[in-house]
Amino acid sequence: MACPVSCLGLRTVGDLVRLLEEAGRVARLPDNEHPAGLVTHRHPEGVVSLDCPLACLDLPVRAAKRLRRGSDCRTVGDLLRLLRSGELLDIRGIGVGAEAEIKRTFLRAGIDPDDWRVPERA
Repeated sequence: MACPVSCLGLRTVGDLVRLLEEAGRVARLPDNEHPAGLVTHRHPEGVVSLDCPLACLDLPVRAAKRLRRGSDCRTVGDLLRLLRSGELLDIRGIGVGAEAEIKRTFLRAGIDPDDWRVPERA
């Protein structure tokens, strides 16, 4: 009980929300009961989809900040479009190293960025 919050691996409010959501799943709370009254995004069938917000990818903090500041990228699909079109490298602060890490993040989420059909933006 005397351990600081950092022992839980929490760095952001998003980390805390994910921890509370996971605690709710482990406790088998119904979908309409959210820990601490928080309403967060739920994955259809537990799978990250193109409509999911970027937070679902658990991107490296630095890359997530660059995307928020340098683009209108809000969803997993938006990021995949930027990556596939080559426009990702046009964002200030995103280089080949960050691009490689983003690709690895997609793979961890079960999305192969090199072999994923991206619908055209409306």
